[in-house]
This record gives sequence, structure tokens and C-alpha cells, in this order.
Amino acid sequence: GRETRIYNLPLQPYPCCLIIESMDSAADSETSAVISHFTAELGHDWKRLGRGLKLCKTDLDGIECANPYVLEDQISALFVLWRKRNGRNATAEALKAAAQSAGLDELIASMADPGQTVHAWSEPVALESNSDRRFPEVSKYSKYLKGTYISDLPLANNDQRWEPVPVAEHISLSLVTNDDLTREEEIENTWIMWDAVQDTARPIKKKKKPIDMKKVEQLIIDFRVVVVEGAPGIGKSCLAWKLGVQWSKGELLTSFPLLIFLRFRDNSVQSARDLGDLFPHSHPDQKTQTAVQSWIECNLGKGCLLVLDGYDELPPGAQTSSIFSEIVRGHLLPQAHLVVTSRPSAVVNLLDLCKTQEPKHVEITGFTEAQVCKYVDRAFHQDEGQLQAFKKYLECHPIVLGLMYVPLNAAIVVHVYQGCNRERRGLTPKTMTELYTMLVLSLVYRDHQHRHLGNSSNRHPGNVGMEPVDSLSDLPSCCHSSIVWMAGLAYHGCLEDRLVFHNIPKSKETLGLMQSVPELHVLGVTSSVSCNFLHKTLQEYMAAYHISLQSSCEQVRVLDNLSKKPQMKMVCRFLTGLTKLQTKGWCSTLWGLFGYPVSLLDYAQRFHARDLGCLTELLHWVYEIHQPTVVNTVLAGINKELVFENTTLSPFDCYVLGYCVVSSGSKWTLAFNRCGIGSKGVEMLLTYRENGRSALSNLTKLRFWENPIQDKGAQCIGEAIKNNDCLTELELSTGEITPAALNQLCVSLHGNNTLTSLDISHNNLKDADICGLKQLLGKNRSLTRLNLGLCGIGPAGLTELCHTIYGNTTLTALQLAGNTFNFQSVEALGKVVCSCRTSMVELFLVKS
Repeated sequence: GRETRIYNLPLQPYPCCLIIESMDSAADSETSAVISHFTAELGHDWKRLGRGLKLCKTDLDGIECANPYVLEDQISALFVLWRKRNGRNATAEALKAAAQSAGLDELIASMADPGQTVHAWSEPVALESNSDRRFPEVSKYSKYLKGTYISDLPLANNDQRWEPVPVAEHISLSLVTNDDLTREEEIENTWIMWDAVQDTARPIKKKKKPIDMKKVEQLIIDFRVVVVEGAPGIGKSCLAWKLGVQWSKGELLTSFPLLIFLRFRDNSVQSARDLGDLFPHSHPDQKTQTAVQSWIECNLGKGCLLVLDGYDELPPGAQTSSIFSEIVRGHLLPQAHLVVTSRPSAVVNLLDLCKTQEPKHVEITGFTEAQVCKYVDRAFHQDEGQLQAFKKYLECHPIVLGLMYVPLNAAIVVHVYQGCNRERRGLTPKTMTELYTMLVLSLVYRDHQHRHLGNSSNRHPGNVGMEPVDSLSDLPSCCHSSIVWMAGLAYHGCLEDRLVFHNIPKSKETLGLMQSVPELHVLGVTSSVSCNFLHKTLQEYMAAYHISLQSSCEQVRVLDNLSKKPQMKMVCRFLTGLTKLQTKGWCSTLWGLFGYPVSLLDYAQRFHARDLGCLTELLHWVYEIHQPTVVNTVLAGINKELVFENTTLSPFDCYVLGYCVVSSGSKWTLAFNRCGIGSKGVEMLLTYRENGRSALSNLTKLRFWENPIQDKGAQCIGEAIKNNDCLTELELSTGEITPAALNQLCVSLHGNNTLTSLDISHNNLKDADICGLKQLLGKNRSLTRLNLGLCGIGPAGLTELCHTIYGNTTLTALQLAGNTFNFQSVEALGKVVCSCRTSMVELFLVKS
């Protein structure tokens, strides 16, 4: 019987998309194979073959009219018509004879073993040596794209270039694996990136493996979807454009005939409703653009690499329900390969959207420590003194140092610091609010120079009628009115999660705070222009400035609403930094905003762990205020005995907590239970100093339980505690501290006269490594309680401790549970405890 196969590609109603093949026998299968080969190789000679097949001129013209501009459709329609008219006589032999009569002997000579049926739109598509004849429009399109990418089309106007260019040399990439990070890896390897950019998403808690561009190329070839995650300003768009440039030069991704770059910030792309809207309408050759679109759709995207830049810049609804989400899911163009870049805030949903496609997850990790140093050296290469001063400045301000690991942030910090030194103010930013205030003033001044002096950086600002100022309100009225307009634009953009703005009037001055970007539409630049602030954080700062211009009541009302929205976290921090909480109504309202009782004293009695997230954010507010009198007022109601439990605290959280402890002038008790604090967190807690005093100077109790502070953390504590006269209790249980570091810590406690309780349990302290502990017990006369539970101490170690404890009249409680002792060592300990030479009243030996 006859077997009928229907090949249906439901994208456009082209005749070639519905082909009925009659297959009666092996001979008919051979005919189909010859047709497939001719379809792939025929090119513009299809009319010659048609005449050889005895089709008249009317037939051939009708085929061309029904399938305009689409060569492959015309060839397919030719064979459909021929087989329909000839039925069983439409054989492979008849087709070969027609080719010979038409003078197309090369078609027959190039044939391989017919084998199985293969169709031109389902075989691997590649632009080979004969591509100009097979797919002339696609080849023409490809050449045009390559010329566009190689021409280095500017992504922004040149007025906003940073010197040195932050991502000119380094785009560091890592492949995110399925293996979970250890607690130490999670804290130590990701703290800088995620705290510095203040993204609302969760940090990547998977292990990452560094990769290069060649590995990225292989991932793109082997997997349909590659998701590239990166913080704002870290180089996602640069990477996307670089892929296009290297493809154009034949250095990468040469197996793809087409690489199409789509930028989601462009209004023309965001407004696309079907595949036709995504393809070019600006190319002078209408035939080429129509043929390319048809080729892509008929091949289901095979042979195309779509580079989709800025998925997070799509409206929230379009991220999950639009033509783009259908492409990512594989419902449209299922055989196209995708590279999708996004900020962290949209990556979770993006990965979930394409999970059936088994996507690969790549992260742009920004500068390494070595690359930060290299960038700083380049920026200050002409002034060694300024270079050393800048490095010292970074050491003293970890908040600013953390920003340097994002390339664009590094450029901003260097630019602001150089501006401060150039104007000889002697002021350098300590908080994010101060940094971005100085950045805005610097950008306004630089824009003024560009427009009046043609980028002559050596002129004094007084020569152009603009003196340096310290606040935005002191700017000339013409500049300040533009600042107010942009602040309103930024505020409404933040409320709507919008980073890109369209239809900005040309009469509006952006003063260098925004960049104008020509919209790309696949094959060129359109007349449309979109604008965005130089950095997402700059937009958040401007939004906060807009709120600060409102009345006191309006400020409180807005903050009440914004504090409940995670994406507005930085706006709230900037607002407190700008207003200093000096306006009427702040003090009585502040605690209510966090869901606390209005009475500060009432709050001090009711503090619970569920409030920890709010409290941590409040501490960041206090740091942004950075005024002692206000700090003391705000912190007056905080219960100084804080227990952070089962909540992740970043090193920056620890730093602002240290600032608050030092600035308050009060005595504090801090306990961190399973907070993921590593050595960097301990260092940050103790970094801030005022008049030579660190946070440890105001702490009476400090407890770390199940935090991987490791050796570096223990060393930081040991250095800070040497001359401490306040701390009475120290717990470092389960800190992953080695015997050498524990011994060094014990040595540091020799001269301490205030510490009464020390807990170093659940650390690896062995018999041969207790010399430091022996010295501590022999010399220290303040310690009354010592916990050595589960420290791996054996009989020999216990015997050594017995000799040391004998004669110690201050130690009253000793915890030794979970160690391995024998009868003789325990008997010796019993004799020491029962002697009149000790004051021991509590001894714990459970499971020892």
C-alpha cells in the first residue's frame, strides 16, 4: 500500500512547508533522496531543471510568484508540481535524465549514495564553500552582520567613556556546576560580588569552575541554551558584543551561519509580538531580509545563534509570557542556539523557564584581586604617591573596596577619588551615599567641561563659571532643574523595575548621568535612541534624591511603602544617607517602619530572631547616616544583647555592625549561631576603628558557634584581644580552627585580665599541640570557665593538662566531654581536682 508522510512546519503558510511524498517502494525512496540532493545543490539553476522536466514558462513563473524571494521554497514547489503531474513516472532516473538534458551534469556527478531521505530544511545547515550558490541571501546577510559587528558599533556615546576602560582586558568567566558550595566557599568566594552590587537575588550557592572563551564556545555548540549571569556593570553586554566580533573575524563559533544580536533594552525588540517583528526592516534589500526570515523559520532556527542581551531588562510580564519566553522554552525556533545574558535578579526565573532545555549556567565573576591591583596601577601609573594613598584609602574603607571587584564600579571609585584630589578638598567618600553624591557632582562638572571647553581637563572650573560644590542643591539652577527632572525619572523607573527609558526629549540635558544608546535592529542602527543611567545604583541614588525633595510627611509615607519592597533596598539606604533622618517625624516613625513597637524601650524587651533581617537593614541605614549624634539616637532603643541565629550575615553586614558597636559607645553582647561567618566576616567586624578602638573594645561577650572562621578569623581575634579590657566571654566552637591557630590564640590571651570564659570546643586540638593552652592555664589568672569538648584530646594530652591545672586557683569549670581518655589519665585528673591546689567545682567528662 501507499504510505503518506506529511512534513508540517506551522510557522508560515509557505507551500514548501506542506509536502506530501508518495512512497510505494524502494525506488520511490531513491527518488526522494535524489530530490533532497538536488534541493540542496540546485540554487538559482532550478528553472533550467524545470525546463528539463518539461514544465512550461507559465508553470515556472507561477512557482516564483507563489514563493517570492525564497529560493528554497521555489525549488521545493518545483518538485511538488513535477511529482504531482507525473505520478509513478516521477522517478530518480527521469530526474537525472532531465538534469542531463538541462546541462546540469555536475548535479549528478556530486551525488553520494542516495541512502535515506534527507530534506534541506532538516539537515545540518552550514555555510560551506558552495553556500553562495545554495543560500545566497543568507550568505549576503551573514556578510552584512559581520561588517556590522567588526565596525565596533558604539554601545553608548563616547562622552561617557571611562579611563582606563574597566573591561578592556578582563572578562572573567566561571561555569556554575550542580555541586553545592561548602559554607566557607560560599562566604569567602562570593561575599564581595553580592554585597557590592546589592542585588536583590540570592547569591550563587553552587561551585564554579573558571573557563575561557574557547570553553564557552564549546558550551554554546553542545547545548541549546547558555545563560550568562552577571552583576550590573560587570561586562555582560561587552561579552555579548565580543561574541559577535569574534564570530565575524572567524575566531569563534564559525559553525553557525548566522549570529544575530538582539538587545532587550531596545524598544523595537521589546514590542515584538511574533518572529517577523524580530527580523530586520531597515536593510535596503527587501528581498534579502524576507528570504532570510523565511530561511530561519523554515529551518526552525537551525544554524542560527541568537545572542539575547539583558533578559532582566524585559518588563516582568514579558520575561515569562512573550515571544521571547517561547523561544527560550524551545516552543519557537527549537533548533536555534541561544546565549542569554541577565542580571542576577532575573536568572532564577530564566533558568526555570528553560530547564527542559538543560541550560548551562555561566557567571561573569568580575575582577580578581590581582586584576583590581592591575587596574588601580594603570589608573595611577603617573603618580606613585597618589597610588599608595589610594591603596591605603581602600584598606580603610572595606565598603568601597568591595565595589572594586565589579569593573564599572572600579572605574567609578577611581574617577571620584581622582576628582577629590584634583579639587584638593581632602574629602574622600566613606559611605555609598557620599560616593554617589560625589559621582553625580563630578559627572555634572565633566559634562560642563565637554560642552564648554571641549574636554580640556586642565582648566579650572571657575573659568567656565562653575565652581566645585559639595551638594546637589548647590548646583547652578540650570543644572539643578535637570537633576530634579532625572531624579523623578529614576524614581518612577525604580518603582516599575525599568532601567531603560525611551522617547526622552532632545531638549532635556542629562548632564552626563545618562547614556544615549542607538537602538539596534539586527542589521543596523535605527533612528530610535534609548537612554539609561550609567549604573543601576546611580538610578537608585537619583530616586532617593527625588524622595528627599518631598515634604517630611511624604518622605515618611514613601519610605513606609518602599521598605517593604526588596528591590528598593538601596533606595532606602540612600534616602537615609541623604536626609540623615533629620526631618520631623523620623524618630517616632522609624521603628514602626520595621514592624517594631513604636516605643524603643518596649522594642528592647521584645526583640526576636524574626526581626533580624530588619535589624540588619537598619544597621546599614545607620552606617549611611554616619553622624554620631544621629547614630546614638537611632541605636538607643536596640537591645545590645543580640543573638543572630540561622541567618546569613555577609562581611559587609559584619562591618556595619562593627561600626555601630564602636559608634554607640555602649557595651554589647553579640552571638552568631550558624550565620555562615568566615574569616572575612570576622576581619570586617573588627576592621572599623575610632580613636584606635575596634568593636572588641565595646564587646563584653562574643560568641561564634558553627561559623567557619578558620585560622585567619582566630588570628584576627587574637590580635584584637591582646590588650582588651572589656571582653569577658569568647566562644569559637566549631570554627574549623587548626591546632597551630588555637595555640597562637591562647598565647595572645596570656596578658588578658578580663576574659573569664573561653569555649574552643569542636575544634581539632590534639595531644601534641596543646603547648599554647598549657601556657595560658599557667599564666592567665582571670579565666574561670574553659570548654575543650570534642577537641580530640587523648590520655597524653589530659595528663599534660593535669600538670598545668595543678596550682591554678582561678579555673572553676572545665568541660572535657567527647574526648578519648583512659582510666589512668582520668584518675590523675581526679586527684588534681580533689586537691587543695585548685578551685575546680565543675567537671564534665560525658562520653570521654
